[in-house]
Amino acid sequence: MTGLRPAVLIVLLSIFSSLHAETLTGRVVRVTDGDTIVVLDADKVQHKIRLQGIDAPERHQAFGMKSKAYLSDLVAGKSVVVDYSKYDRYGRVLGKVIVNGKDVNLEQVEADMAWHYKACHPGHAHSASMTRR
Repeated sequence: MTGLRPAVLIVLLSIFSSLHAETLTGRVVRVTDGDTIVVLDADKVQHKIRLQGIDAPERHQAFGMKSKAYLSDLVAGKSVVVDYSKYDRYGRVLGKVIVNGKDVNLEQVEADMAWHYKACHPGHAHSASMTRR
């Protein structure tokens, strides 16, 4: 039985390490729309970031440009920290963006520039049902 304990410990450690969030730090070089930005890291690698847990109008929809402008005011050209643990189906990092200690995702929702949403199916980040504040 004691030989089984190390194996169980290894399995548990591998599970918990895969659940562990990663951190990305860089400067915002582009705001695509009200819920997507591009961050340039210290190695000059660009990362497309989708703000997790929110959905903003597309640029061609009503308030789409206003939402993008608001997000630009919050992050454009600034250093940000992105906490993430997964990618969406388009390969974008799904993360919480922090600038000067502020949660940008939450700022977008509180300013009515985006909606908060919950995933309908765990593991399918792109499936969502919107809930308006």
